[in-house]
Amino acid sequence: MQSKEERKLHKASPIFILLDNIKKIIFPVLIALVGPGGSYWEYIALAIALLVSLASVIQYRFYRYWLEPNQIRVKEGILFRNERQVPYKRIQNLNLTQNPLHRILGVVTVQLESASGGKPEAVISVVDMEAVKELKRLVHGADETVQEDVQPEEGAQTKPSLLSLPFSEIVRYGVITNKGLVILAVVFGFLSQLSDGALKDYIEHKIVAFANWVTASFDSVLGDFGALTIVVYGLVLAVLGLVGLWLLSITFALFKLHDFELLKNKGKLQATMGLLTRMQATIPMSRIQTLTVRNSLLHRWFKRLTISVETAGGVNHENQGLAIKEIAPLINQQQRAKMLRDIQPDVSWQAIEWLGIESRAVRRITKKLLLVSAIVSAPLAFLHWGWTIPAFTVFSTLGYLYARAYVKNTAYCLDQDMIGFKSGVIFKKETYVRLSKIQTVQVKESLFDRRYGMAKLEVDTAGAIVGAHHVDIPYIMLQDAMRIQNKLVERVSSRQFVW
Repeated sequence: MQSKEERKLHKASPIFILLDNIKKIIFPVLIALVGPGGSYWEYIALAIALLVSLASVIQYRFYRYWLEPNQIRVKEGILFRNERQVPYKRIQNLNLTQNPLHRILGVVTVQLESASGGKPEAVISVVDMEAVKELKRLVHGADETVQEDVQPEEGAQTKPSLLSLPFSEIVRYGVITNKGLVILAVVFGFLSQLSDGALKDYIEHKIVAFANWVTASFDSVLGDFGALTIVVYGLVLAVLGLVGLWLLSITFALFKLHDFELLKNKGKLQATMGLLTRMQATIPMSRIQTLTVRNSLLHRWFKRLTISVETAGGVNHENQGLAIKEIAPLINQQQRAKMLRDIQPDVSWQAIEWLGIESRAVRRITKKLLLVSAIVSAPLAFLHWGWTIPAFTVFSTLGYLYARAYVKNTAYCLDQDMIGFKSGVIFKKETYVRLSKIQTVQVKESLFDRRYGMAKLEVDTAGAIVGAHHVDIPYIMLQDAMRIQNKLVERVSSRQFVW
């Protein structure tokens, strides 16, 4: 029987709690200090944020947890006490995070996820390795070891990994995803908030000096092309900008995916990654609701794919905790079949037969895009009346070509185990749902659908993320949609629903 003794957070916890709060408020603080004329209420809000941060640091002294025989019990709060009891059998994921300071002090942050979903059941920040070792034994029901660095679980290490990413693949991932745009957006967002003053003048001076240096360098290397000088400069700057964006994206990818490894052990997928901050996250394979294969234009150029999942319960958003959605950030196209079988071996992937949507959808989509083309082209008449018709012709032609490509690339599949849907022209995606994961099946008809005798079929699952690619099949005949709905309801009702 395990000890029921009261346990406290590690004595280094205040440091990590303080650093975490600083990360959350550092941007608002900078905006308030250097932004355009911070108002009285902004400073009050900033003071409140600082007090809340101070309170979160102090409350670590009131945080207690007990590793009981069948559950972990957590008590926290200063004025309002909150006590939670989480049975070990309900804990789906046990995720670990270690940054360089964690490793120096020999501690780790633990995130516990249960089937309730939405956010972590508990975040224990921070505990020593011995506590993590004991918690792992209780949750996984086996002898587990935790090394001084976050590593895959013992037992999983002896098995071949499903996927590992060498440096060359991380470089490709950075170029394909272009996450450097996020960094640029944050930088420009911050600069746009700067008010007139010494800091803004200094930054503008440096930008002008850099632009003059670039211009002088171009003149010395390229020389004078006369009327073509501006075009040549524009092309060179575009190339340099693209290279700079790729370097930012590759750096972002390297910090995130360094030493990435995906393992399958005891019915769970476990991913370990990170350059400075090492993360280890688990996803129970039984809780995977949807599986999506992404294949953008850059993916196709590099002959690569990305596979992501949505899970029931657990964490699907990074702002709620440690989330691992891309279980295969980048794989070779030849690895596709094997990876899908490894992730969901109960699906007959080799027997998939795709059925296209109605060809008359080309006409419907083209009509919509003709209206959009007219709206976009009309304002050009105020600049020059002769531009309107050519612009409308170009936009309409592109719209027709897009409609044909969309209908050609949109299809669905249905068998005894799974329903799938694929769509996209430049950014192609395929999403698959096992029948045991379906919660609702809806047939929807818009006003225009009824005119053409068509409908849209939507399949909903637990943990669905708004805006993600789901099984939403448009432009199919109403009788086909009803037939598929009845077939799905019949098959789902004969199966036990599995979260």
